[in-house]
Amino acid sequence: MMKKIAVAILSLMFLSGCSLFSDEEKEMKQTIPEITLKSSPNTEIKATRSGFTWLGATTKAYLPTPQEFFKDEKLVRVSKTDQVRVATENEVRMGLFKKVDLDSMQLALVHDSGEFEQVALTERDDGRWEFSVPQKTGKYMYVLDEGYQNGDYEVSYYFGVEISE
Repeated sequence: MMKKIAVAILSLMFLSGCSLFSDEEKEMKQTIPEITLKSSPNTEIKATRSGFTWLGATTKAYLPTPQEFFKDEKLVRVSKTDQVRVATENEVRMGLFKKVDLDSMQLALVHDSGEFEQVALTERDDGRWEFSVPQKTGKYMYVLDEGYQNGDYEVSYYFGVEISE
């Protein structure tokens, strides 16, 4: 009888594409932020994952210097008066039975010197986060850190914008 139940459960999981075990890459894809402009919600700013701590695995991927980043990336032009909006999942499904909640979001501006400066993120009523861009024209690189389940799961992304007149 137990064999039949186990076979039925495994068959159902196989047919539905579910797994009892987690797939960290699939889970982390849920954390990719959607970064847009307040004035132009259809304009998306590309974010690249730079590192993570997930299910005990830790990696720090390559984080370019601002100079390298600006040379290789095509940046979205943003007005000084615009705001950038960040949306990410507030809950990430882990395998079949577990979910983890977003409990921290931090944003830092990366200066040419390599120093990081914290940037204030404001949580909106719709669950998105928002920040104002610098008033000085130029190219700016940011690092976004998302923390889930009291820091047990963390993912970092970097992106940039170009402030125009």
